[in-house]
Amino acid sequence: MTAKYGFYYEEGHDDLLFMDQTSVKLIIERLSSPPTPFVLYSLNQFRQNIDKYQNELHKLAPIRGRLSYSMKANYNPRLLTILKSAKAMLTTVSGGEMQLALSAGFEPSSIIYNGNGKTDESIQMAIDSGVLLNVDSLFDLEVILHYARQLNKIANVLIRVNPNLSDSNVHAYNVTASKTSKFGTNIDELEPIYKLIEQNDDKWIRLFGFHCHLGSTISNTQIISGCVKKLIELFNTKRFPHLRILNIGGGLNIDYKRYAKRTKNDDEEHIAIPTIGDYIQSIKDSIESFPHSIELVVEPGRSLIANSCVLITRVLGQKQTGSIRQLIVDASMTECIRPALYQAYHHIDTVNSLSTEERILFDIVGPVCESGDFLGKQRCLPKILKRGDFLAVFDVGAYCSSMSSNYNMRPRPAEYALDEQEQIQILKKRETNEDLLRTYCVA
Repeated sequence: MTAKYGFYYEEGHDDLLFMDQTSVKLIIERLSSPPTPFVLYSLNQFRQNIDKYQNELHKLAPIRGRLSYSMKANYNPRLLTILKSAKAMLTTVSGGEMQLALSAGFEPSSIIYNGNGKTDESIQMAIDSGVLLNVDSLFDLEVILHYARQLNKIANVLIRVNPNLSDSNVHAYNVTASKTSKFGTNIDELEPIYKLIEQNDDKWIRLFGFHCHLGSTISNTQIISGCVKKLIELFNTKRFPHLRILNIGGGLNIDYKRYAKRTKNDDEEHIAIPTIGDYIQSIKDSIESFPHSIELVVEPGRSLIANSCVLITRVLGQKQTGSIRQLIVDASMTECIRPALYQAYHHIDTVNSLSTEERILFDIVGPVCESGDFLGKQRCLPKILKRGDFLAVFDVGAYCSSMSSNYNMRPRPAEYALDEQEQIQILKKRETNEDLLRTYCVA
């Protein structure tokens, strides 16, 4: 029998929530009244997601396909160890992420540094270490050239291209390739960048390819195909002898609502989510007739890590406010900001077996002093929920821990996983109030 990985409800075990082969209820008991909220990782699920991508990328042969994890989704160092073992690349968007990638032992040639506003220090670090830089704009290129001359080193670069495409199902804050995006250079305005590179080619700079990112939560493979076709045309130029890398970014969505049928809370419209196979096939269809040698890079973050984590929170109480029944929990927008920031859906359900109990609609809200502090609205949960009961907020692996904050002076939560012997590993300690004050200079 094949082992189950990730998070699932096991009907043969009183409908308890399981992580891999262990019930979450048992994990909580082993932690012995842990401070909540806290995060649980299924590292097996993360490994499985990596394997799915790499297996599909192998199907691109003879084109070389490479997986580059987008660190901004979640930069827990334990994840980087797994990615390094899988020979994945890393895409970074800050000097801090780049420094962490280098200190984790990744080869500089396996690290991409992306950003529309790079600092002087981070540009120098990238050039000095040999990290691959994304050129976002003409001014960005000018600064990169300045420091390449100063360091007497060649900067290895891609050009971030804006193809003026977008998926209509993507939240406006996640759109990164429309005509007015702050990222990249419009595809029809590349000539000034080309000319400056030509003037310095093989002396201070080498252009290895092109990069694009269509935005997060992509659900339309036709958009991906259109992007690849536009970028492929750029490789026909004879002006740059080192061209070989086509980096199409990431952004594949996951099905955040796959558990909704459990709670009969399935009223919202569902969007069909392409599989990883669909995603890679749409790329293959667009490049298989291309006559030149290409190294293709994809940069998923969300679809690698999101479904590998849940946030465990305790119920504080419930109250009626007008026509709304509110369930107050101790997790908040400081641990999971996506519902408040993007109006995003995260499934929320019980950890223990309460499946036979009457369910009613709740707005699930946190204790932060903001009216926008909610985790879910109008969700079906057991009517009998009381203070101290545990709930799980699903699919928080991406853009939750990395976007967490100390607003309202709230310590960021502990993060746990299970090792191969199903023993608890601490991936990150819970912050203390003393941690929050350590950097202040008190007179």
